[in-house]
Amino acid sequence: MQVDKLRDLIKHTKNLNVLYVEDNIEVQTQTVKMLKSFFKDICIANNGKIGLELFSKNDSYHLIITDIKMPMLDGLSLIEYIRKTNKKIPIIVLSAHDDTDYLIKTINAGIDGYILKPYTLKQISETLIKIMEKYDFENLLKENVELEYDFIWNKNTNQLFKNNEQIKLSKNESRLFKLFINSNSLIKDYKEIETFIFDCYDNDMKKIRNLMSRLRVKLDCDLFETIYSHGYSLKYKQEI
Repeated sequence: MQVDKLRDLIKHTKNLNVLYVEDNIEVQTQTVKMLKSFFKDICIANNGKIGLELFSKNDSYHLIITDIKMPMLDGLSLIEYIRKTNKKIPIIVLSAHDDTDYLIKTINAGIDGYILKPYTLKQISETLIKIMEKYDFENLLKENVELEYDFIWNKNTNQLFKNNEQIKLSKNESRLFKLFINSNSLIKDYKEIETFIFDCYDNDMKKIRNLMSRLRVKLDCDLFETIYSHGYSLKYKQEI
């Protein structure tokens, strides 16, 4: 690999927050040594269950690296859970499994790289370069998301601003913004919104409509657009 390309890669990866999930402590230790060549901030989970808990509590991760065969919750299930709420976070699988069925399942679940153990620093760097080319890492690191009507959402603080003034949001209103902004999907259906915000699904449209109504009054605009018989979409600032 060319030195310039590696230098450019590290420039983009050094400020990324990474969640690394691996149950084998020996493998984990060796892999972390490699990952530290690229990342400063690596959060480690010893199994899939802990990995999912950490991911659910922290919206600041930019990349997930996970094993497949783990206790409590395997890597494939972890990926499927994550993809329910976040379609865009890059995911790399580091696994001893070379079974075609495993590979197909992880690809279908939405991964961005699959590296077989034992792996090398070169393999990791080449996979990261492909991800860097696929995703705009500079945009991943941008704190602010521009919305319609001059609203700004800060991804680091999970706060909404307009004209440099913070808009105070309730817990559920904040979760609503995070659901949309942390996902590639522009439209969310009623079930996904209700399940994410209220941790259950009762098919109760009234709860969602009341939430949207209160938010509409607070913001004095329809920042979330109703998609008839389906759900809602968040209005992002349109580029001119």
